[in-house]
Amino acid sequence: MLGQRHEIARLQSDLYRDAFRKTLRWLVISVFIMFALIAAIIYLIFFQPSVHYYANTIDGKIMDMPKPK
Repeated sequence: MLGQRHEIARLQSDLYRDAFRKTLRWLVISVFIMFALIAAIIYLIFFQPSVHYYANTIDGKIMDMPKPK
């Protein structure tokens, strides 16, 4: 009787240990993804492409406008 309880307790312990490791693994992966997204946002903020303005004429031609100062 006591051996069966120990076996059940050991199986529950193994289940909780495995679930904890799986959850921790997903948490670490999520943290790495979060840092990669933060780095991408910082890169896009600091290295924005220059803005180009275009105008069109009445007959539909597209002209490049000079850069604002």
